[in-house]
Amino acid sequence: MNRWGATALAVALAVVATAPAAVAQQGSPAPEAASPFTPTAPSPSASAPTAHIETDSVRLVGGRLVRHLRLTIPGAPDGTATITWQAYGGSRSATRLPRLGHGRVTVPVSDGQLTFRKRVRVGDGFDRSGGFCEHIDLSALGAVMPATTACPDASTATRGQLPSRVPEFSMYSDSAGAGLLMSAGATTRAAGDMSAVFDLKVCRRLTYLPCPPNPVSALSAIRSQPGSVGDIAVIDVGYNDWAQVYGIEPVVAALRARGVKRIVWMTLREHQSSFASINAMIRAAAKRHPFIQVADWNAASSGLSGFAADGVHLSSGSAVNALADFVRTQVQKAAVILRRS
Repeated sequence: MNRWGATALAVALAVVATAPAAVAQQGSPAPEAASPFTPTAPSPSASAPTAHIETDSVRLVGGRLVRHLRLTIPGAPDGTATITWQAYGGSRSATRLPRLGHGRVTVPVSDGQLTFRKRVRVGDGFDRSGGFCEHIDLSALGAVMPATTACPDASTATRGQLPSRVPEFSMYSDSAGAGLLMSAGATTRAAGDMSAVFDLKVCRRLTYLPCPPNPVSALSAIRSQPGSVGDIAVIDVGYNDWAQVYGIEPVVAALRARGVKRIVWMTLREHQSSFASINAMIRAAAKRHPFIQVADWNAASSGLSGFAADGVHLSSGSAVNALADFVRTQVQKAAVILRRS
């Protein structure tokens, strides 16, 4: 499983009882001593019912991390389970995320189904991020959880220690994508319920020197971005470039070095022959690298109104919303692919 879809569901048949039942503490981190998050090794029978993960998601909604976990436990009797949870979150620019809350709750198990939901405040803005981890004790049911990564026992955690977290992406664009800044709420619409960073600059080029006002190239922006670039990156750059200097491979290498697992590369609207040439380069790169997802904006935007006379730049709310919806849909597609990989 990847770091989103694989939940930190370590077997916890003997949990140190240091936190009150059915309590979800938020605010100041708990003392580091006497941790309730260190399970003892189980010794289940070979015929014990085993839990399976059906739903495992964390979304960013209204400044909160929204956790949804659903298990099926075939053959388990009705009863209760104990879940000991932790949540960490903060800014995308942070390399370590503070603990936002923790607690222990008792949840019902009926007809072999267990559902756990939790909301924890992380702060306003789509550039917030974070995740959860849990230990689930099914011993009262005579059932077991498959053992995976243990939860961190600290006041801060890295993203790699949170197997269940909000999908993160960064988008890099030139003035065509910067049209998302024209309409209030367009970037929020593009982000959806994911964590997003939008680096949209007029006159940007992919790797080459820019035109005035001289923003850094997409390559430089990727290399220098603080904190997390994310598991997904969106590239919408090329209208100021020409095919001879369109350096796809250095950008791919830089994104992979920053931990990006899937690249959503948008095609250009083919209103110039050079744009068609760049699109051919993007498609060729996707054949070399299976983790590149070609997002065909040229086809998706065909026939749409709301573009400037050059056929490239956005000039009205309808085109802005169309681009926002396209970006969100493509990133959601990438997130599903990663979750299943």
